[in-house]
Amino acid sequence: MSTITSSKSLSSAAVRGVQWTTAASVLTALMQIGYTAVMARLLDPAAFGLVAMAGVVLRFGTYFAEMGLGHAIVQRSTISKEDVRAAFTASLGLGVGVAGLACLLAPLAVFFLKNDAVIPLVRFQSLGFVFVGLGMTATSLLRREMRFEVLAKIEVAAYILGYGGVGVTLAWLTSRGLLPISGVWSLIAASLAQQLLVALMSYLVVRHSLRFIFKWNAYKQLLGYGSRVSIISFLEFINGNLDTLLIGRLLGTALLGIYNRAYMLLYLPMYFLTNSLARVAFPAFSKVQDDVPRIRTLYLTSSTLVATVVLPLCAGVAVAAPEMVQTLLGPKWLASVPVLRVLCISIPLSMTTMFAGIVADARANLGRKVVLNLEFMVLLASLFWLLQGYGLRGIAAAIGTGEVVRTFLYMRITHNDLGLPYRRMLAMYLPGLLNAAAVGLGILAVSLAVRPLHLPYVLTLLAQMLTGALVLSAVVLRWPSAELRPRLQQILQKLQGLRALPAAAQNLLTRYTTYLDNAAVVFPTFEPLSKNLV
Repeated sequence: MSTITSSKSLSSAAVRGVQWTTAASVLTALMQIGYTAVMARLLDPAAFGLVAMAGVVLRFGTYFAEMGLGHAIVQRSTISKEDVRAAFTASLGLGVGVAGLACLLAPLAVFFLKNDAVIPLVRFQSLGFVFVGLGMTATSLLRREMRFEVLAKIEVAAYILGYGGVGVTLAWLTSRGLLPISGVWSLIAASLAQQLLVALMSYLVVRHSLRFIFKWNAYKQLLGYGSRVSIISFLEFINGNLDTLLIGRLLGTALLGIYNRAYMLLYLPMYFLTNSLARVAFPAFSKVQDDVPRIRTLYLTSSTLVATVVLPLCAGVAVAAPEMVQTLLGPKWLASVPVLRVLCISIPLSMTTMFAGIVADARANLGRKVVLNLEFMVLLASLFWLLQGYGLRGIAAAIGTGEVVRTFLYMRITHNDLGLPYRRMLAMYLPGLLNAAAVGLGILAVSLAVRPLHLPYVLTLLAQMLTGALVLSAVVLRWPSAELRPRLQQILQKLQGLRALPAAAQNLLTRYTTYLDNAAVVFPTFEPLSKNLV
């Protein structure tokens, strides 16, 4: 009886967590698009390129500052007060230490990036290590307790105040000459403000002990797991930033800024949409890490749902890339259109393989992840060397090819760990590919009809977005996947319980419910997987 109760409790917490993190992610993604559009008009491309360079250097230290302590707090089956004190002491100490090293070693960044302007940016933004160290324990405890409602509210509030308040205000003042500083500092200040606000608000909710502890036994288990996570994160950092390092060194800050905006324009909204599932999945997987059938179900269902949504969205972006760039970034960013289209292949794969990595983290299967990242690093470096002569398109093509190979490498790990057949893992992408074909063809037809009219770009983009939304909704509702069908049935049950709905709407819902029930009988493939979803 207790096992059933625990399962239902975990299920409810996971569902609420996905709802809140999804809502926060969608809202943040919309704000990110607005923020990008505003800042792109207030600042030059070189400002974004400089911040991207500084970000690479600082992300190098991030993995040593955190040492995987946040993951260790969430992953452990039990945790004590000493563990909390040890995590806070270590995270704050590491944050201060890495910030100091970043200030001292900032001039070395010039050797790799060949730009002296990066030095003061690195030194000032290194304060973020201290802010993250202050709040890491509190945010990890909230994740462990699956209090995603609180985390969602904190993140949205911090984004609005940090980026929308501090960042946009400073950028506007500098663009008008009212502040005697470069506009690039508005981007740095926005990031620091957001990090500090998250740390302060998280602690006000959790109120954990701030007492330091210096007993080695209190650190041993946390650092044992966390250090391996840190190594993997560092390798993933190198793999994920080889493009920025190469473009900044060989092609200059202006082209790096163009590439960075194209990448972020697509990656950030996709990341925000899928991150809600990923953030809930890790603590949920960790709580049932020894229950292989449940983790297998979670992995298959999460990956299928993400592919179902992300693949058609990226297909739509690939077709509507010119209008999207003109509307959101402006005409001076047109060089990012071909880069954006190539990235529409690699980013969906990166989003779906995210869950395979989470499974490995939850089950402490970290040795294989280290090997995978080393293999991927060699592959990616080789592709960059072969394709760098083709400029930005070559770098984007190298990333796309690398992501395809990385997807199969993760499938190998998941196959060996969970016993899943390769055919079943490849089938995860089928609903998304079918939806992507329908959405891409629909938007292409509208684009071919509307573009000759030479309407304002924003009107053309709205027509493309409306077409994509209608086509995706029609396809998903008409042919829902086995993983999506139970979610639709739950929504229908809630809607049918609303007395305010007119009789015609109730009849329509009843007919669609009957259709879903019949579809479950006619197309029962993999249906048992959804029934066991946590």
